[in-house]
Amino acid sequence: MKLKINLIILGIGLLSASWLGAQQPDSSTSSFNLRQAIDIAMSQNQDILVARNNLLIAENNAGLLNSGYLPQLTGSAGGNYTNNDTEMKYTSGETVTRDGAVSTSYNGSLGINYRLFDGMNRYYNYKILKTDYSLTELQSRSIIENTLLQLIRSYYDVARLTARIGNIQRTLNVSKTRFNYTKDRFDYGQSTELDVLNSEVDLNNDSVNLINTKRELQIAKNNLLVLLGVETAQPFEVDTTVVFNPIANKDSLFESALANNADYQLSLLNQAKSKLALKQSKSGYLPTLDLNGSYALSKTDNDVGFLLNSQNKGFSTGLSLSWNIFDGGKTRTRELNARISQENASYQTDRSLNELNRQLNNAYTNYSDLFFIMQVEERNMKTNERNFERSTEQFRMGLISSLDFRTAQTELQNAIDRYNTAMFNTKVAEMELLKLAGLFLSVIE
Repeated sequence: MKLKINLIILGIGLLSASWLGAQQPDSSTSSFNLRQAIDIAMSQNQDILVARNNLLIAENNAGLLNSGYLPQLTGSAGGNYTNNDTEMKYTSGETVTRDGAVSTSYNGSLGINYRLFDGMNRYYNYKILKTDYSLTELQSRSIIENTLLQLIRSYYDVARLTARIGNIQRTLNVSKTRFNYTKDRFDYGQSTELDVLNSEVDLNNDSVNLINTKRELQIAKNNLLVLLGVETAQPFEVDTTVVFNPIANKDSLFESALANNADYQLSLLNQAKSKLALKQSKSGYLPTLDLNGSYALSKTDNDVGFLLNSQNKGFSTGLSLSWNIFDGGKTRTRELNARISQENASYQTDRSLNELNRQLNNAYTNYSDLFFIMQVEERNMKTNERNFERSTEQFRMGLISSLDFRTAQTELQNAIDRYNTAMFNTKVAEMELLKLAGLFLSVIE
């Protein structure tokens, strides 16, 4: 029995030495890292797919076929057939009567129309369509960034709970060893029944804690699957490795944000679009000039009448000038409203700049503080690890009580949880900061 007790104590020492080891997933469980998760979301997340399709629509709208610069070509054709009983009396006194007189006519034409000048309305409308494409491109990028940032938060939430389960599992293993060790000591009269009960309570608490955390992990995984845009019943694990990117100083980040932040660039494009809309509104003050041409063919056949048959074919062309000198004030109203819209766009750009400055300052402060906290928690975790190793040795020698050993055990578990939480929160804060600086997609690619 003494040998058994010594082996149990040795087991506790081994567990403490491997406390920070990674838990290996089951061979039947699939696993992926953040890079793979992003690739899956880019190809299957429904919001991202919709954003891409909206960009294709904007590209079609901004194309030459929707510009108004191409001519209009129309064709028409028709035919008529009549069968009538006819009685015709001429001035000479002659009368012609025909039952079932047939009359047929055919016509066809091909016409082309092209607006040579429309007061620059078409020119500015085409520029607005191009701007709309750029706006949609930025909107799609913003949707992709927000979706991927949400994915990263969800991914690291799964990673945090995965690491926590590994931490709790190791705590549970130590608690099982402690419980068996305490029972053996009680059998030999070296500990009290209270020590056995306390170790059993701690073992039960660790078991319940593991069950609760597994439930939280499953919920987090379900949320992650939605963001990935996939449905799978196969168990999976995520890579809990975290690699931090170098972060520039705040001034450099702000310069990058001015040039690359999606929301701020949207406000600048909206301001540019409002200027184009103002210029377009003035096109109603100018005339329009249209060019038209056609080729027509017609033929008529009659059984009776002065004209028994006729046939016409040939070309025609012409120019038409139209000038709406006064349209009841509609053009003036459009111009006034466009000026107000341009002023509003300028206000919105200023507000967007202020908001960007506020968000970037807050994100930089948040990241810097979390990074410092993570470093402190890492040192604290290493200190608790050394304390647990010494407590294990003292517990083996009977120098501390079972409760004191439990205290060292739980302090290490909490220290590891705090460090993991700080590490994953810092990584998410880093991604949020890079998104504001407009560097998010370049970092994750």
